[in-house]
Amino acid sequence: MTAHQFGVALAKRCEKIKTLLLAVALGALLVVFAPADTAPGPVKMPPPKLIPSTIPMGAFYNGARLRIEGVAPAGSGVVIVIEGSERDEFFNRKGRVGPIWLTVDRIHVKHAPSVYLRFSSAAVTTLLGGSEVEEHQLDEAAIMSRIRMLCRCKCSLTDRSQQMGTHDIVPDPAYSRLLYADFLRLKHQEGTYRAQAGAVALTQAASATRYAVDFEWPRKIPPGRYRVSVCACREHKVIAQSTATLQLTEVGFPAYVAQLAFARPWIYGIGAVLVAVLAGFLTDLLTNGLRRKRKARIQPGSPQPEAAPAAQQEPVEETHESEPAHRG
Repeated sequence: MTAHQFGVALAKRCEKIKTLLLAVALGALLVVFAPADTAPGPVKMPPPKLIPSTIPMGAFYNGARLRIEGVAPAGSGVVIVIEGSERDEFFNRKGRVGPIWLTVDRIHVKHAPSVYLRFSSAAVTTLLGGSEVEEHQLDEAAIMSRIRMLCRCKCSLTDRSQQMGTHDIVPDPAYSRLLYADFLRLKHQEGTYRAQAGAVALTQAASATRYAVDFEWPRKIPPGRYRVSVCACREHKVIAQSTATLQLTEVGFPAYVAQLAFARPWIYGIGAVLVAVLAGFLTDLLTNGLRRKRKARIQPGSPQPEAAPAAQQEPVEETHESEPAHRG
């Protein structure tokens, strides 16, 4: 190797070492001057206990009593949220046209949770700051911010090849506020949206805080899986979280009918027609029977027309004429 070749190879090796040292120095600077994470995320805590964890929906189902209890860090407040999956909903908006009420608009609601139930140990605004409430979706305002309202909906519910919401129109701000208020009021009336402060009972101890809430599960909520989230709050921040799953399952006759409708739709359709015909026949038979009984009850006891009062006859004095005696 000549002196010139040796010098070139040495220069290349020095350039590589220089690049490596520069990269190491840059990495060290990034580590030293990186901002410290002063607000660590919430830690995990034991999942809540659901009593019952599965709600059976039989033929005589009319809601259920649900209890949620668990343990949170000491000195913390608790917020419990039960939320269903997002889905698209469609509503017909009624309006008065002259003397009658007609459908004046069709509303398409996107990204709306099917269920939103929130229970807290105190008002959420006193437990958390606004950014924390928005981040963890802990009030109805945060939920409504992710819901999208569309009007003049023309999408088809049967043709899945058509993209939903393609031809919908975004309403103006005033109309949008009215739609949001109407939607929220409807959900409150159904019982599927609810926010109740002070419903969670707390038992404070030195090492932990026990929480519990009892409430009536709304009967209008459909079967499915629902996420139960528990947030422990302290100093206006969420310091711990846990989740569980609540299952609503159809059992008995309703489950059999639902399975039949999806697995054998033609049998379900024929059965529905036969049940409707039989119900109509029994209703007619019962109505005719009651009508006959009513007629039979009225006829024997019907008041007879009163006979006209007989003309009062003056008393007739009977006179007996004695025949003259014939004397012989």
